[in-house]
Amino acid sequence: MNIFFVIVIMLVAVAIHYARIGSHKTTIEEKVASLGGTLISYERRNFFSGTGPFMTVGRGRMVYRIEYTVCGRTKEGWVRFGGLMGANWKM
Repeated sequence: MNIFFVIVIMLVAVAIHYARIGSHKTTIEEKVASLGGTLISYERRNFFSGTGPFMTVGRGRMVYRIEYTVCGRTKEGWVRFGGLMGANWKM
C-alpha cells in the first residue's frame, strides 16, 4: 500500500514539473510578443551549460536562453524563474 502512495506522489511531482515548464514557455512567448517580436527558440540552461548574466542559480530556479526577432533583427535574451519577485528578465 505504501508503494502505491510513493508512485502517486512521484507521478504528481513529474506532472507539476512539466506543467511548470509549459507555463514558462507561455510566459516567455507573451513577453516577446509584448516587445513586438516573435520567439525563435528557448533553451533551459543549468550551472554546467552556462547561466548567462545570472551569477547564482539555486534550487527551484530555472534559467532560459531566448532567441527572438524584433523588426527583422535577431536578438538574445535571458530569463530566470523561481525568485521571490517573479521572473528576472535580461532582454
